Amino acid sequence: MQNNNFAETLASVASEFGVEDTAKHGRGIKPSKRPYFRWTDEQLEQLATLRDEGKSANEIAEALGVSSDKVITKLAAMAARQRTGSKTPEPSTEPVPEAEAEPEQKAETEPSVEAEPEPELNPVSQDLNPTDVDLDRMIFTAFDNVVGKVDDFVTMSGCWRKVLTTIEKQLNELAYLVWEHPNTEESVCQIAAIVAYDEIRA
Repeated sequence: MQNNNFAETLASVASEFGVEDTAKHGRGIKPSKRPYFRWTDEQLEQLATLRDEGKSANEIAEALGVSSDKVITKLAAMAARQRTGSKTPEPSTEPVPEAEAEPEQKAETEPSVEAEPEPELNPVSQDLNPTDVDLDRMIFTAFDNVVGKVDDFVTMSGCWRKVLTTIEKQLNELAYLVWEHPNTEESVCQIAAIVAYDEIRA
């Protein structure tokens, strides 16, 4: 029941990107006439602050004056970026002090206590890694949606590689949603298709 509710929420969010239900309208996705919503730098800064304070999506949405669906989608995208690329810490420029000479070890030493292993982070996500077949299927589905929107063969033949690259990048960032909530696969593919379509129109 929870997965179904999440799928409905993500499907409604997909409509904010200009996606309509393909089951009702047949093959392909159709752009919405509503203007796209763009986050401002100030809103993103407030969003991060409220998230760190442990506020719920509804509380953040009320504070920023946006819908909770937009907040959920943005938080998911931020989490995806954190999963896919963490920054490498810069090396310290401070001089390393020379190691002091260790005293000679006594003949009788107390048995060393082995340190307990650190708990693994996100054990559930490790079991939910996608297979190449699953990801390839989603990439093809999103690519097929873009092809359904581009009627100009010349335009499509000149940018299909860029479309595939954009789709693969988006799905790598959002795929974890599908592994945790399988009912969202179609909506995630549609969102990736819309992002790629906007790239070739830019």
